[in-house]
Amino acid sequence: MRSHLFLALLLPLLIALPAQAQIYKWKDAQGRTVISDTPQPGAGKQVPVVRQAPAAAQDAAEGEPAAAAGPKSWAEKDLEFRQRQQEKKASAEKAAKEKAEADQRRDNCNRAREQQRILESGQRISRMKEDGEREFISDQQRQQEIERAIKNVQEWCK
Repeated sequence: MRSHLFLALLLPLLIALPAQAQIYKWKDAQGRTVISDTPQPGAGKQVPVVRQAPAAAQDAAEGEPAAAAGPKSWAEKDLEFRQRQQEKKASAEKAAKEKAEADQRRDNCNRAREQQRILESGQRISRMKEDGEREFISDQQRQQEIERAIKNVQEWCK
């Protein structure tokens, strides 16, 4: 039982050892570039090639100085996280606003088309006067309303 526990604790450490290997780069006698985990034979002390983390390489590609690409503090990481959250929230609000505007535009388009259909159907249309009586619109008023409805359809149904 103890040996299993010991192996379970030791195994991740043994697996991580190859990941700590250093990489060396040099040119051989034929001018070819050699990349190896061992230094060039007979070259004395050699500086290993330092690998950049993917995030640091991306920052350097965006034009930030290489010195600023070092490890980030928790405060910097937290600030970046909060900025990403704010950006996501802003984009979600923008998308919701655009959807609401599109829904409103579609509703207005449907109303304008329905109004135009009713006016062009030829059935009698009436309005209520201020005193509560019903008055029927004339042909001239109907034509004006049709023109207004056509303009509304053109405006809302783009």
